[in-house]
Amino acid sequence: MICCARPELHRLFGILGVVLVAITAMSLPAAAYKKKVPEPEDLFNPLLGPEYAHWLVGPIFHMVSDQEAAEFLDLVSDEEAAAFVARFWERQNKGTPVFTETPQQIFEKRAVEADKRWTEDAYPGRNSDRGMVFILYGEPDDISYSNPKKVGGPTLEVWEYSKGSDPGLDGDKPKKSFRFIKIGRRTELYSGQTIRRLPNQRRRNGF
Repeated sequence: MICCARPELHRLFGILGVVLVAITAMSLPAAAYKKKVPEPEDLFNPLLGPEYAHWLVGPIFHMVSDQEAAEFLDLVSDEEAAAFVARFWERQNKGTPVFTETPQQIFEKRAVEADKRWTEDAYPGRNSDRGMVFILYGEPDDISYSNPKKVGGPTLEVWEYSKGSDPGLDGDKPKKSFRFIKIGRRTELYSGQTIRRLPNQRRRNGF
């Protein structure tokens, strides 16, 4: 009887394994953005002047396609860059109803506000992680702070967006929540990689 039952047990364990994998995948946190963010130096075009060299750094990177990003990094003059940027915003603004703010106007207004709120250590707020989320998705519905579990641990700043939030400037709806943590002089989006970069003492103390 035991020998005969083994194939059935194997099939049962196989089914249970698939279910557990599915449940685990559903419980994993979603990526903060729809695509991996390169390091700023990888988005820098050294052939362009200061007005355009860093144009891809920040929220714009989440609004351009991979092909557009590659094309911009191949530009060799500010004239080409100016024409590229103009075409980009023309495509973004196309179809905006009359008397409604265009994506470009929304972007520029939020960028100015982000600079006021989140500029840290001379790093422009518009290119910070909080500025990036704000520019793409607007004001969060709620902001809260998670106290550290132990003395000396870092505090998390949590932004919450409602399920019914409109799509952002990148065309996607925001995640339900974004968590930020201060590392050194800057506040960054929290992730598993972030905690590994915390000073040893803070990592030992935990949250």
